[in-house]
Amino acid sequence: MKRPPPHNWLFVFKIIVESGSITEASERLNVSQSAVSQQIKSLEDYLGARLIVRGKKGISLTDVGKHYYNVIKVALEKISATTDQLFGSGHTDIVTIKSNYSFADTWLSGKIHEFHKLYPDTQVELYSGLWLTDFGEIGRGIEIRYGDGTWSDAKCYQLTQDNIFPVCSPATHSAINRLEDIFDHPLVSVMGNKTGWQEWSSEHQRSLHIKASNLHVESNLLAYKAAASGNYIALGINSLVDGFLDDGSLVRLEYGDMKSRENFFIVEPEYYSISPKEMQFAEWMKSEFKPVK
Repeated sequence: MKRPPPHNWLFVFKIIVESGSITEASERLNVSQSAVSQQIKSLEDYLGARLIVRGKKGISLTDVGKHYYNVIKVALEKISATTDQLFGSGHTDIVTIKSNYSFADTWLSGKIHEFHKLYPDTQVELYSGLWLTDFGEIGRGIEIRYGDGTWSDAKCYQLTQDNIFPVCSPATHSAINRLEDIFDHPLVSVMGNKTGWQEWSSEHQRSLHIKASNLHVESNLLAYKAAASGNYIALGINSLVDGFLDDGSLVRLEYGDMKSRENFFIVEPEYYSISPKEMQFAEWMKSEFKPVK
């Protein structure tokens, strides 16, 4: 394996590309143009490939230069962000958690005091959202996501191994004596969930005609609250709905369950390093759930 070139050569290459010219790069770096030219020449000689082409209007990148720049840019920015986070002005003891809304409400809000018993001096900022895009402006931290775990931008650790089954209020339960009765009631579905009524019915080889859901909501928590207060029937996910079953506001309908195609994951994004305190929180979270095989 070829050893990486010196860091300063890579940094100069990045600045040249972002400046658009050798002259502008030399001004930004506060060194002579000849020094900048020598650095990029040394990098190209080391790699055995041309990265930039000089022209009257500045520089342009070769095909391999474009690809190499994209890789170098991400790597250098990650190093810079991590250095600042751990040792510079970005260093902080605050743990930033970005969580799926339903998970934050039904699990984290009732458990986070146990973390603070272990680490009483750690500050935690907890943000919740329905979609991944809801966290765009929050910055760094760790995330708790609901999905299939195939995110290319992160390292994922599966927390739950969920099953799905029908649930309803005690009053509605008294009116259901057979499977067919479920579909005489209004159904509630959660937008974005990959496992819904059609999948549940197919799993159990039911030949029943599945009517369209009467109510579509953005979160599992809203679905359970609607079912608890009305005559809707929802599909419960055990890691979220167990609290409703325990307090009696919802009842499980024993007509079969199925493995969910989605679960909850704790996520450590690849493009920056989480802080030691956030790592501590992540390890506490993992310890709260049995390892998923």
